[in-house]
Amino acid sequence: MQDTMEELLEASGGIVLGNKPGADQNYGLTQPGEIIHEVGTTRMGTDPRTSVTNEFGQLHDVKNVFVADAGTFVSQADKNPTWTILALAWRTSDYIVDQMKQRNL
Repeated sequence: MQDTMEELLEASGGIVLGNKPGADQNYGLTQPGEIIHEVGTTRMGTDPRTSVTNEFGQLHDVKNVFVADAGTFVSQADKNPTWTILALAWRTSDYIVDQMKQRNL
């Protein structure tokens, strides 16, 4: 994957800086729990008394404000949350488009 990213960077006119981590650095991978991903500061849920957003990241109290990051997580797994963040952000954006078409926003 590192080779692919390097090729993409160079093909787009970028310059690779630094050295790729090798076997002596476990190819840049870290052990579970060594990297902290802050999540859950704007929890999603159905009850405005215990959560900040609904299931689409929309604030309970302000209908035209959305959270599209890891803040909506109610817990953290031991893996990087990037793909989950992207999936939730995509779902949120689809919901926003749908709500705008219905003139609810």
